[in-house]
Formats: sequence, structure tokens, C-alpha cells
Amino acid sequence: MGDYSFLNIPDSCFIGSTIYKKLFYENANLSSSDKYLFSDIIDKIVWLYCLKPETINVQAYMDEVREYPEIEVIEVIVNKDYGLNRIAEIIMRTIPYPMLLIFKHEDKIRFYVAHQRTSQSDSSKNTIDEFISTDWLRNDSALFAKLDIKQMRFTNLYTLYSDIVDAISIYNLSAIMPTDDTITGDKARELSAKIEDIEQRIANLRSKLKKETQFNRRMELNIEIKRLEQSKNKLLGGDNE
Repeated sequence: MGDYSFLNIPDSCFIGSTIYKKLFYENANLSSSDKYLFSDIIDKIVWLYCLKPETINVQAYMDEVREYPEIEVIEVIVNKDYGLNRIAEIIMRTIPYPMLLIFKHEDKIRFYVAHQRTSQSDSSKNTIDEFISTDWLRNDSALFAKLDIKQMRFTNLYTLYSDIVDAISIYNLSAIMPTDDTITGDKARELSAKIEDIEQRIANLRSKLKKETQFNRRMELNIEIKRLEQSKNKLLGGDNE
């Protein structure tokens, strides 16, 4: 288990118990490729902390679409950097609580978070709003200081988890473009999504360009790529009004 003292989670929330892969084999309806990921990539899954009213004195939250009775912090120790997005999705869908999911590989860690909504068709299941993850981080990452939960709102478990999600969203954006203290988590996610969309469109156009043989069409594709690159550079320069 890694040292996660930077989270500043009270000892009263500590669990430290193993979550066995059998839980997912029996409850997650895994495909053969999913089972391969769990058996070949994952060394161990550890339920590190459980933040709930009895352990951290923060109120649970419930409204028409969300129910946050507790927040889980779960560590997944992996031996390869492969298939992590799919593993994260399976874990978050199988364990129906908001969570800070921490992948650990050698001396690096990577976070996954996602807000959840109660499924309208089956209240025992959850719907994931949006997966947000970091790149691999070393122990000197600037993000760690932003994940001190004692700097966050303790109004209820939804606001606490929202602050965790926002801290990661803002950090991700700050890694690729200038940001300041006024930026919100919503704005950071909006800008990140715009940049990701532009990058995907550029990649698709470059793929088409490689296959295109007609000169005029190649010119059109190059012009569109340049236009998108200019839009991206404008965003990265901080001009996003």
C-alpha cells in the first residue's frame, strides 16, 4: 500500500482490506477480455478508506438523481500500464459509490474519479456521468497538495467529492495550458473536452490525409488541419472567452 498521507484522511476512515477479484467475476458480467485484464494486469485491489458520516462526520447526500452515502478510496496495484480505463470503468460500475480510484504501478500513481447518478431503470445500479483521470504521477506532483480533503467543503459528501473531482479536473487542464485561481472545475472540464475534441478531429483528418491521393482533396484536408490547430493553440494560450 502506498503512502497517501497527502489526502489527510482521518484514521477513523481507514479500512485497509483486500477486495478480491471474485467480487467482479461474480457481479460485473465480465467478458473474456475483461477477465484477462483482471487476472493479468491487477496484482491486488485494496479498499483503503471509507468516508461516511460515522467515520468523518460529514453528512450523506441524496436528491432526485444522486445518492452519496459514502465515498470510497480504492487502490489498484497493477503490474502493467494497460487496459486501465476499462478496469476503472468495471470497478466504478460494480461498486456503486463515488470513489477516488488510485492505480499504483511501481513508483507512480494515477487517479480516476467520476460523479454517479442512480439508474432510473434499476436503483441498485449507478450511471457514470464522466470518467476523469490523471496521467501517471510521481511523488512530487503538484496535485497532491490540492487533494488535502481538509481544504475542501464538508457541507456533505457530494460537495466533498465534487471538490476532489474539481481539483483533478483543474490540475489536468493546468498541465496543458495556463490557468489561474479563478477557474472552476466545470470550466476546466469544458476546456479539456474542447481540446480533446479538436485533437481527435485533427487525428482523424491526418489519418484521411495519409490515404488521400487527389491533390485538391489533400489541400482541403491540410487547410482544415491548420484551422483546427489554430483553434487549439488559441485555447491553449488561454484565450477561451
